Amino acid sequence: MENHKNEYAFSNESIISFVWRGILVGSIAGVIVSLFRLLIEKLSHLVVVIYRMSHDKPSLVLAIIAMSVLILLVISQFIASEPDIKGSGIPHVEGELKGLLAPTWWPVLWKKFIAGVLAISMGFMLGREGPSIQLGAMAAKGLSTFLKSSRLEKRVLIASGAAAGLSAAFNAPIAGLLFVVEEIYHHFSRLIWITALVASLVANFISLHIFGLEPILAMPKAMPFLDLNHYWLLILLGAVLGGLGYIYERIILVIPNYISKLCSVLHLSPKYQGLIPLILIIPVGYYFPQLLGGGNGLIIGLSINQTTLVTVCLFFILRFIGSMLSYGSGLPGGIFLPILTLGALLGLIFGLLFQNLGLLEPGFLPLFIVLGMAGYFAAISKAPLTGMLLVTEMVGDLKPLMAIAVVTFVAYFLMDLLKGAPIYEAMLEEMPIMPPSELVEPTLVELTVSDHIAGRYVRDLKLPDNVLITTQVHHGRSQVVSGDTLLMSGATIFMVVNESEVGHIRQLVMSV
Repeated sequence: MENHKNEYAFSNESIISFVWRGILVGSIAGVIVSLFRLLIEKLSHLVVVIYRMSHDKPSLVLAIIAMSVLILLVISQFIASEPDIKGSGIPHVEGELKGLLAPTWWPVLWKKFIAGVLAISMGFMLGREGPSIQLGAMAAKGLSTFLKSSRLEKRVLIASGAAAGLSAAFNAPIAGLLFVVEEIYHHFSRLIWITALVASLVANFISLHIFGLEPILAMPKAMPFLDLNHYWLLILLGAVLGGLGYIYERIILVIPNYISKLCSVLHLSPKYQGLIPLILIIPVGYYFPQLLGGGNGLIIGLSINQTTLVTVCLFFILRFIGSMLSYGSGLPGGIFLPILTLGALLGLIFGLLFQNLGLLEPGFLPLFIVLGMAGYFAAISKAPLTGMLLVTEMVGDLKPLMAIAVVTFVAYFLMDLLKGAPIYEAMLEEMPIMPPSELVEPTLVELTVSDHIAGRYVRDLKLPDNVLITTQVHHGRSQVVSGDTLLMSGATIFMVVNESEVGHIRQLVMSV
């Protein structure tokens, strides 16, 4: 009971307390993720240079293979000792906020940092954003331990750390906040948005001081406005991206199982699965080093260089297979940036196709690269607002926002019709989860009264017996809840639930 009082006291603290917590989280996460990003950029550039030099010195190829195998052995030992560093890391953060996981923050933080830098910089087609989100979340969890925070405060700090991680990775503070609300936390509240927004802004401020003010995917020329007579192309593009996004999701969810079966056939230990994508990465690095890594350099190159339709299709096939194998092998790295890269290639393929048909001018190709990124990401993540604002912030140009909105909506709409799930939720469901015993302890959860339950009495909700709604706060006034309490739209309610059931109860309340 004392713990619940402390949690409720935290929820009633002034806005200043949320701001200073956001500053602390943003400062720590901003430094860690910016260093993570800097090391990846420097080492990736070095790896590409070595691949280019290998054309004149073939012996370097053997050195690359030997070094890659050695690094994979190191990464495999890290994964064996700390399985929570596998893959993107975003499903792990989402699982913790739902009360399903409780990783130890310090080993995850430093092992994910080192393993992520090594895997991504060596050329595996993985993104830095998923690890950045997990690094930010684990740094915030460490801070909550230092501050001796309540469970409610810890969840707020973890969510804010995730937002700060994405902000520092992409210089996109607003998208960082929206991604946490749309995809990870699934809940918009005063506790979250103030702390997460401040953390994102501070982390972005630190990142900008290190990497400069130029947007991460700044296009060389201002993008033109698309004439309204051509908007039918946007609807068609959105439909294509939605359909292909559904195919991507279906494959990415099953590819780890196929790689595991392949390892069994080859009598290869599961911890050495990273050797499988290496078979593709080495030749791709030799012939097309610009395709390695997350793909942000490739996206910028596509907007500058003239490329044929056949070449772009080849790039898409290689990137698609490479990203599937890289993620499916369990290497520490995300799919966030690889999704954007595949979307950029699809957008360019679409633009080149209609240019060849005489229906589109060459000057519009950079616009279709941007539209492809936004639509493909929105479909796969089912986070359309994040997709729109993320791409806008990364490109640094608001002019195509209307076109982006149309493509994003159509892609999301088709993905929903096909019953596609948000990718990170689907990945979380595929993970073998055994909730730690300490998560059985009850905790306080805050939710906003949505239209699903607004205007209803508490007694009519038919919640499980082990769930208790304690308080309703509306326009700054607190009310002790009883069965006769009328739930008011937009109010905040506080519920006592078991930690391991947080996600389930949130979903239940939103649908009862």
